[in-house]
Amino acid sequence: MENSNRCPRCDGGRLRGWDELNDDEREVAKRLPASADYSLDGRKARHRWCPRCWYEETSGSPTLV
Repeated sequence: MENSNRCPRCDGGRLRGWDELNDDEREVAKRLPASADYSLDGRKARHRWCPRCWYEETSGSPTLV
């Protein structure tokens, strides 16, 4: 596993893009508090989440959705 894919908060989870989350995980990610700077579509395109601790990486580059 690449270090860039490891969660910096829990160090055991793997950061996943929107398309890698299952339906239940997407529902949780939608409900997480987000900065007003990011729309849901922007979050889907650029952010990654750790489904173990729900850390949200906001500095990712755009991904195809």
